[in-house]
Amino acid sequence: MVNDGRGPIRVLIVDDDPRVRSAMRTFLGAHQEFEVVGEAGGVESAVRLAAETTPGVAIVDVLMPTEREGLSLLKVFAELHGIPVVAMSLDNACADSAIAAGAYAFLAKDGCSDLLVSALLAAHEERDG
Repeated sequence: MVNDGRGPIRVLIVDDDPRVRSAMRTFLGAHQEFEVVGEAGGVESAVRLAAETTPGVAIVDVLMPTEREGLSLLKVFAELHGIPVVAMSLDNACADSAIAAGAYAFLAKDGCSDLLVSALLAAHEERDG
């Protein structure tokens, strides 16, 4: 664990599909270095939860439900809240836009589980510098 014994990394999951949120929660629950502190299905609830739970890192679906909304959320998290974001999508064409909007990393949703853990750890470590 890269967390220096300060407890698990607090993760906020933002995706409009409840099945994806559930799968991510279950996946991250199997890793002691993470604690899922909230799940949001939309931009407004994500911003509210971020303020309430102060996550160390967030996972955000870029196409939620539109790319414009997902990218605007990335900017809010990165610029206003200082929350590093691992952006995800089934559409890899969103990658450059997600990074430009402030995402720490972009992962394709299909088959990214091993990469997700390392991306979340790296994003959190960069934040704590």
